[in-house]
Amino acid sequence: MTRAMQGAVGLMAMGLIHCAQAPVEGEITYAEAPTPQGKHPLTLDIRVPEGPGPFPTLVFIHGGGWMFGDLSTYRGAIENAASRGFVGVSINYRLANESKDEGGALSPWPAQIEDVRCALRWLSANASTFKIDTDRVATAGGSAGGHLAMMAGYAQDEPRFEPTWCPHEESVAVGAVVSFYGANDLAAVYDTSEEWWVRAYMTRWLDLPDGASTADDAARFADANPASYLRTGPKIPSLILQGTADTIVPPQTQRGFRAAAEGAGQDVSITFLEGVGHGIDAIEESNRAIDWLSTRL
Repeated sequence: MTRAMQGAVGLMAMGLIHCAQAPVEGEITYAEAPTPQGKHPLTLDIRVPEGPGPFPTLVFIHGGGWMFGDLSTYRGAIENAASRGFVGVSINYRLANESKDEGGALSPWPAQIEDVRCALRWLSANASTFKIDTDRVATAGGSAGGHLAMMAGYAQDEPRFEPTWCPHEESVAVGAVVSFYGANDLAAVYDTSEEWWVRAYMTRWLDLPDGASTADDAARFADANPASYLRTGPKIPSLILQGTADTIVPPQTQRGFRAAAEGAGQDVSITFLEGVGHGIDAIEESNRAIDWLSTRL
C-alpha cells in the first residue's frame, strides 16, 4: 500500500473522508414549520427499492381527523411499496389538536396542505439521493389523509397553499391520487356523517365556531374541499376505495364526488368494499394502490 493510500485510509477512519453510501432510510426531518409558539419539526419516513432507479414514488398521508395520528400508520405500507418497486414515503404534518394560549387550534387549515407541499418539495430536492422519478409521484392516504392526498393533487396549482416558509424551492407534480375512504367532498361529509364527533373535529380544524353550517360558512368549507378544485386543477387520475358500511364518510358522498369529477372531465374510479367500515389494513391499501398506479404512473 502506498503512503497516499495509507493516508486516505486513515482519514476515512477518522471520518474526514466519506465514501459513497446508499441513501439513509428512516425518519428524517424535512422542515420546521412556524407556529405561534415556535417552530414545529416535520418528519417523513422513506424506503427505497434495490436497484439503480429512478423509481415511481408513493407518498402516504396518515388519517386521524386532522387531529391525531402519525407517520407510523404507514410504516409497513412503505416497506411493502419498496418491495414492489416504488419509493415509499410516509409523512407527518401539523395537527389541529394542539391549542393556542387563547384557545382554538394552534395549526388550523391550511397548515396541513402546506406541510404536504413542503414534503413534496423535499422529495424533489433529494430526488437523486433517494432514486425518485419526479415525473411519477402519487399521493395516497386514509380518511383525513385521503382528503389531503386529493388536495395535493387537484389543488396543487393554487398559490395560496404554497408554504412560503419551506426551505426547499424545488417543486414536484402529483401525477395520480389514491384516497382510502377520504373526505373527498368535505361539505357533504360534514352534513351527512353519522358520527357526532366528525363535525366537532372539522370545525376545530377549519377554525370555525361549534355548530357551524356549510351554508353560512360556505367559503371556508370550499377552500378546503377537494371537490372545489376539480375544474380548475390538473387532469389527473384518482382512485377511491370506500367501504359500504362506513358511518364516518358515508358512501353516497363518494358517488357525489365522482359525479362532480366526471362533469369536470376528471378520471375518477371508485371501488366499493361491501360490508367494510371506515378503514382496511394498511398493507392491503398499499397493494391496491400500487396495482392501480402501475398502469397510470
